[in-house]
Amino acid sequence: MALLCTLGAFAQSTAENINQPKAMKPIIMVVPEKAWCINQGFVKDGDPKSPDYEKALLNNDVLNVITKMGGIMQERGYPLKNLQSALDQLKNESAMDLALVSKADGEIVEDELDQLTRVAQADILVNIAFTRTTYGPRNMVEFRVTSIDAATSKQIGGETGRSSASGAPISALLEESVLGFIDNFTGSIQRHFEDLVANGREGSVIFKIANDCPLTFESEVNLNGDTGELNEVIDYWMNEHTVNGSFTQNGKTRNRLSYEQVRFPLFGKGKFGGKPKAINMDGFIKPITQFLSQFGLSVSTTPVGIGKAYVVLGGK
Repeated sequence: MALLCTLGAFAQSTAENINQPKAMKPIIMVVPEKAWCINQGFVKDGDPKSPDYEKALLNNDVLNVITKMGGIMQERGYPLKNLQSALDQLKNESAMDLALVSKADGEIVEDELDQLTRVAQADILVNIAFTRTTYGPRNMVEFRVTSIDAATSKQIGGETGRSSASGAPISALLEESVLGFIDNFTGSIQRHFEDLVANGREGSVIFKIANDCPLTFESEVNLNGDTGELNEVIDYWMNEHTVNGSFTQNGKTRNRLSYEQVRFPLFGKGKFGGKPKAINMDGFIKPITQFLSQFGLSVSTTPVGIGKAYVVLGGK
């Protein structure tokens, strides 16, 4: 009887575990660290302060390290976006030929890493750097690995490791180095992502007034029977649509309005009644274009990476 009870409890526990949904995991993209690329000479021609990721991937050691680290993350259940594929996609996008410039207030800057994260829709960047020391026929390699929130560029976690002196391939030395800390490293990533699922992804939005806009952010408008300034109306929309009303207005002039620490959901409604889909800041903020049209405004949005967007207000 005791055995039957034990087997029954085990079967129930197993069934419960099978029925439990797997924890969501963030999409990862492994990239060589920006500062490391610059120090190693993997830079854009004519711009020694801009890393050239394509040039870095032509180096066998870099390619092997990126590939191995990606494999280690995949083995732990993390969906992976391939850096080379993202670079190729950038090349093929005709939209990348368009200059991201606001007529009203200077340039909208989107560097290559912003473009890559936007194209790949990666949640987390895993930056990796390494230093090789040679002892005759043997090599010892030190690795530095950091995890970065792709939307905010804030560091989540970081670890360093050192291999033994060996004649093994660099990919094997990497695996030896990271296995000692990989659980802590992935644990910090998972905790961060669970916070994003519960409280929204963090990002920033900048609103600008174009030359042909009939209003400024200090102009009075009417909404729901109340009168207030245009910036207050935008505050109202942000409060209604952000996760738990979480955002900070960190700058306001007649022609420029900026928000940071904007918490927006990871998923938004699909069009035409479709399934929910992952969204970036541009996808979150785009519905404000219809909202602001009631004030005689035409509104355009421009994404920068996945966590930032510019919103330009003009006349119809």
